[in-house]
Amino acid sequence: MPEDADDRQELFATLLDGSNQAILIHDRLQPLYANRRFAKLLGFETPEEVIALGWLEDLIPIQRLVRAFVVWARVLESGQPVSLTDVRGLNRQGGEFYVDIHTRPIQWQGRTVIFSSLIDVTARARAKRELERNYLRYRQLAESAHDVFWDMTPDGRLSQVEGGDDLGHAFSLMLGDRWVNHVPLDARGDTAVHAVEAALATARPFRNLTLPFDLGPLGRRLIEMNGVPVRDEADKLIGFRGTFRDETGAEQARREGELQRNLAALGRVAGGVAHEINNLLQPILTFSRLAAERADNDRDREAMETVLASARQARDIVRTVLEFARPRNLGGIGIIADPVTVIDKEARVAADLAPGMKLTLAHTPAGNRPIVGTRAELGQIIANLIKNAREAMEDGGEVAVTTAPAPDDSALELCIADTGPGMSETTCARIFEPFFTTKEFGKGTGLGLSIVYGIIRRWGGTIRCESSLGAGTRFILTLPYTPETS
Repeated sequence: MPEDADDRQELFATLLDGSNQAILIHDRLQPLYANRRFAKLLGFETPEEVIALGWLEDLIPIQRLVRAFVVWARVLESGQPVSLTDVRGLNRQGGEFYVDIHTRPIQWQGRTVIFSSLIDVTARARAKRELERNYLRYRQLAESAHDVFWDMTPDGRLSQVEGGDDLGHAFSLMLGDRWVNHVPLDARGDTAVHAVEAALATARPFRNLTLPFDLGPLGRRLIEMNGVPVRDEADKLIGFRGTFRDETGAEQARREGELQRNLAALGRVAGGVAHEINNLLQPILTFSRLAAERADNDRDREAMETVLASARQARDIVRTVLEFARPRNLGGIGIIADPVTVIDKEARVAADLAPGMKLTLAHTPAGNRPIVGTRAELGQIIANLIKNAREAMEDGGEVAVTTAPAPDDSALELCIADTGPGMSETTCARIFEPFFTTKEFGKGTGLGLSIVYGIIRRWGGTIRCESSLGAGTRFILTLPYTPETS
C-alpha cells in the first residue's frame, strides 16, 4: 500500500482512467481531472485537451449553466450526492449524447471539489424517445381512426377504450362491464358471439367477427370485433387487446347491393315469365267471357264467371310483375313541384278504402319543396305503403303520415307509421325482397315494397323499415330535393 500522497494520487488516477464511466473532477467551472472516457465522450483525443480548456463553459451550453450551478451548489452546501438522469449533451463535433450524472463532493489536493461520474445512456434515451414518438404517432392515429381500441380483463370486462369519437364514447359507457352484457338478447345465440366467448375462454386471438351491440345513444349497431391475448413476462394471461369497428353502414350497403342485383336478375326472369303467362291468359279471358255470355243456364254462367274472375286476378298479378320488371329510363326522372300536396291526396284516397282506419297528417311547411321524381310514382309509393299498413291492422288502427326536411336539408323526409302488430327483426330485414310476403298464399305477390324500393333508389333516395313485434311499423323515406332547392 503506497505511503506517499503522490503515489496514492497516481494510483487513484490510474483507477479512474480504467473506469468504464466518464469521470470529471472539477471546481465548479474549472476542470481538474478528466479520464480518457470523459475525453472521448466530449470528442477530444486526450484528457489533457479537456484540462487545457481551463473553463467548462466552453463545454456546457449557456442555457444549462444555471442548472449546473444550482446542482453544484447543492452538492457543496449539503455534502450529499446528487444524481441527474437522461441529461442531453453535445460533443465538440456537434454529436448528441445522453448521460446519467452522479455528483458528490470529495477532497482533492487539500480542497473540496466536485466528483462527477457520467454513464453514457445514449442508446437507452434514444430508444425511450423513439417509443414516445411511436406512442404519440399511434395515439394520433387512434384518435383520427374510426376504429375503437380496447383493453379487456381476462374475464371479459372492458378496462380501457380509446378513439372512435361517438362510437368510442358509446363503448366507454360499458367500462367495467362484461362485453357480452351489451349484446342484444336475441343475438346471444349467434355463431360470432359464441366464437368470441370461446376465444376469450381459451386465450386465443380472434379476427373479423361481426356481431350486434346495443350501444345506448347510438342504438343497435353491427360491430366487427378483433382481439389478441396479452401476457406478462411470465407468460401469464393479463387480458386482451383489440378493436371495434362499426360495420353497420357497410353491411347495409352490402345488403342493398345484393338486393339490387337480385332485383335486376329477378326482374329479367319475371318479365319473360309474365309475358308468356299473359299470352296464355288472353284466350282464357276472351273465351270464358264469351262462354259466360252465351251460357244456357245459371250454373254454367256462374262457372264461367268464376273462371273469368280468376283469370282477371291472374292478369292483375301479371301486370304487377311486369311493372316490377319494366326497365326504367334513368334520364326520364322528372320533378314534383309540390310533393306534400301529392302525398296528402294519395294518402286520403288510400285511407278512404279502409273505413275503420284513422289517418293523421302532419307536415312541416318548410319541407314542401320540389323533389326529384314523378307524381304517378310518388302516388304508387304512398298507395303501396298505406295498403300494407291497412292490411296489417285487420281490426282497424291509426296511420300517421308526416313530412319534414331531412336533418341535412338535402331531402324531404317522409314517415308512414302504423299501430299494427309490427314485425320481427328477421321479417323487417327481408321486407324489400321481391316475392317476399307474410300474407296467405294467393293474397299477394310480394312485389309491392320491392317496387317502392326500386323507385326510391332510382330517385337517389333511401327507405328503411323500423318495427318490432307489438309496437307497430314505421317506414322512413328520404326523397331528394332538386339541386336548386336543397
